[in-house]
Amino acid sequence: MTMLAKTTALLVASASAILGAPGAAASPESDYCTSMAAIGFTGNCATYTTLARDVCAQFDHGADSATVAEKLDLATKDQKLSNYIVAGAPLYFCPNHADKV
Repeated sequence: MTMLAKTTALLVASASAILGAPGAAASPESDYCTSMAAIGFTGNCATYTTLARDVCAQFDHGADSATVAEKLDLATKDQKLSNYIVAGAPLYFCPNHADKV
């Protein structure tokens, strides 16, 4: 495993722990936006949600978290944001892929 892949895997695992599990009462989008804001990402949550749903689609097509994070880094230009999006996607939008983070 390359150093970038190891670092990405570690950051994704850390992000999963920080984001935590979604609440039961609100919508996944609302919970996701609340979690992202709580960790300092207060930008356009609709964009974050779209990116997270795209992460799920990539997982559906067999991509691993390191590959998805690397592609997302190119789109966001922010590795930390990318890692939180990759970690949060299965928690809020595609729990069937929880094993990928």
